[in-house]
Amino acid sequence: MLWYSVHKRKLPWRERENQNFYKVWLSEVMLQQTTVKTVIPYYQKFIEKWPNIESFFNAELNEILIMWQGLGYYQRANNLFKAKEFLKKNSLKISSKELKKLPGIGDYISCSISAILNDEQCAVVDGNIKRILSRVFSLKKTEVNFNKTVKMIAQELTPKEDNKFYCQSLMDLANLICKARNPLCNSCPINNFCQTNGKVIKTNKKPAIPKKVGVTILLKFKDKMAVSVSNKKMFQGLFQLPLTEYEEYFDDNEVIKIKLSLLKKWAKAFKKDLKFEDLGLIHHKFSHFHLKLFVVEIVLNREKKLENFFWMTTKEFEKKPISNLMQKVNKFIK
Repeated sequence: MLWYSVHKRKLPWRERENQNFYKVWLSEVMLQQTTVKTVIPYYQKFIEKWPNIESFFNAELNEILIMWQGLGYYQRANNLFKAKEFLKKNSLKISSKELKKLPGIGDYISCSISAILNDEQCAVVDGNIKRILSRVFSLKKTEVNFNKTVKMIAQELTPKEDNKFYCQSLMDLANLICKARNPLCNSCPINNFCQTNGKVIKTNKKPAIPKKVGVTILLKFKDKMAVSVSNKKMFQGLFQLPLTEYEEYFDDNEVIKIKLSLLKKWAKAFKKDLKFEDLGLIHHKFSHFHLKLFVVEIVLNREKKLENFFWMTTKEFEKKPISNLMQKVNKFIK
């Protein structure tokens, strides 16, 4: 705790005036699989627009998705909407058990919120905590019952009082000292207890990121284009142009061949060959793969009913919530 009092990070959701359910809940949801640096401006933008939960109750899904644009994993935004709709009609006690009734909240977020606001003695365990405990107790992820063992250790170490500060100190320790790569073992306040102290292999080499190729289709009829709403976890609820599947490639010479194959497979629904025009190529980096996305245009001579698609003008499309990837595609539409 002494280390935390000196080295704790100054974060907007930790300010005294922000220690309420709405603001802590919002920060925890945003921080899922996303860095603090990325989250801070989005958090501040949300709080400026909806300063309290009462104002957030009036938010429309499209408004939330537009505010969320660029933060990724849009299922989180959809779950925020579902959860606030639930809270408009139901009251919940702030406890790890009760909070799991809300969409998008599991063991980690429910315990984290309840520990921070109620000092509940529940083990807050995520990937960062697992990393610390696995190093301190020399546990291997390949071991049988690894997750169960980590959870048991975490629960035993959780203090009866001041868990609020304890769990946040572990988060800061993971972020500042016990990093995934190149941990600062010599600066670690618990290195005397750590069984792998100084034995973690340090490397600047990042793991190879898969490379994939895909095609998005500007399918037009007169002044309208085909549009759908994504149901995939990454882009859930966002509007998009037709997309092929993404296929991994290992050689740049394969890319054009894969592109044509993906287009041919996608066009089977039309039961005839379609002529397309290349509009451009987009390079986009996701957290877990890099994408080459070809943008092509296909013009139909008659409107066709397409399953899960509808027709929309470019001006209508511009007003809809779209991903960063589609924002890049949008430049080829205008």
